[in-house]
Amino acid sequence: MRTLALILACLLGSQFGFAQVPTGNPSDWILYERANAMVAQREFGQALQLYKEAVSSAGIFPEAEIGIGNVYFEEGEFDLARAQYEKAYSLRSGFRIAETQYEALYRLADLFQSKEMYREMEDSLLKIEADDKKFSDPESARVRSQIAKNYVEKGIDHTLFLYQFTVPFAQAAHSRLGWFYYRTGRYDQAIQELLYAVIYGSTEMNGALRNLDIEYQFTTLSDMLDAVPNHKELSGFASTSDFFLNLYYLAASSYAAGYPTHATQIWRMLAASRISGKYAALSARQLKAPWIEKIPATGRGTSY
Repeated sequence: MRTLALILACLLGSQFGFAQVPTGNPSDWILYERANAMVAQREFGQALQLYKEAVSSAGIFPEAEIGIGNVYFEEGEFDLARAQYEKAYSLRSGFRIAETQYEALYRLADLFQSKEMYREMEDSLLKIEADDKKFSDPESARVRSQIAKNYVEKGIDHTLFLYQFTVPFAQAAHSRLGWFYYRTGRYDQAIQELLYAVIYGSTEMNGALRNLDIEYQFTTLSDMLDAVPNHKELSGFASTSDFFLNLYYLAASSYAAGYPTHATQIWRMLAASRISGKYAALSARQLKAPWIEKIPATGRGTSY
């Protein structure tokens, strides 16, 4: 998923910076991009051949190994796809754009979720989270506890005002783990994970708003959500971000953990927002008659 920073970088050439230009043999990368184009056209046979040519030419090309895995995944060859993603991650020192290594783990998580292998899905996401120094370092444990304490005692606005940091590669891992912990009844863990996902998203959104309006300052979450639609450059944000999903499940986890006031505050903001999409309707329903979601015993029928 494209981050808001990347969207703005493409549109504005802003402070967020442009995507890295990969190093290595340009001809290998051209083969790789041609293969990606074939995947987009669902020409999987041609894509597979091009990815293999790129690997053969480069020797070590983990991005193309992921591409091969994606073709196998699309074709329903899950064991082959898993082997490819694991191979790509084992070659992670060879990624031409370093953070692409996490794509292998996210794709593994997708595969495991599709097969209802939730323990393996969790393990893949935890590997990503382990590299998030803002969350996983022993020195970060105090901050992690304080963030949760501030949220419980003073609410979402105070928390987002105090904490601003972003680790884009890990944001989706926190989001998905938060969803998973909520659906499996680990509500305190869910709150902690989703708070980080929301803080990362809020930091990114606030940075974008400041880039577009130098006078903008964060005051409350509600005011921030009201400010976003005023900028056409952010018009696609609602459809490309998990920010509203994370807020919705933070509220749901808070309700389940025994903090109904926190849940109600967030659901009201989402229900009133012009850009929160389906989470406006879901939040409105929760306000009328709150419910708690679970993963069924069989694991079937769930989606993220």
